[in-house]
Amino acid sequence: MKRVRELTFLQFFGYLALVLGLLIELYALFDNPGSRVSGDDMFGGAVVLGIAVAFIHSPHLPFNLILITLSTLGFADFTFIHTHSWLWTIILAIAVAAFLIYFFGIRNDVRRQQSEWFHF
Repeated sequence: MKRVRELTFLQFFGYLALVLGLLIELYALFDNPGSRVSGDDMFGGAVVLGIAVAFIHSPHLPFNLILITLSTLGFADFTFIHTHSWLWTIILAIAVAAFLIYFFGIRNDVRRQQSEWFHF
């Protein structure tokens, strides 16, 4: 119960976006998979998950990377359904992942936490 009190409004909004984005992507995954409507729903879920990444900004790097991966997969699914081209799907997935990593400061988090990594 104490953890809930420590959340800021923006973090709460981010977790709400996370839940909503996951629900939208799960719905799109199981409702007519491969159809254009499913692809459009997947795009909406990916956008909402991208918003969740921006607002949560968790100090835990694996959590951020999982969110970025889920969002990237949603955009890639949308692209593949609409173009049926693996090349454009891979190009867009790399571009979206790079955008999310660069603009939401994941790179800085890696540098900041590098001193805590296990050294041989």
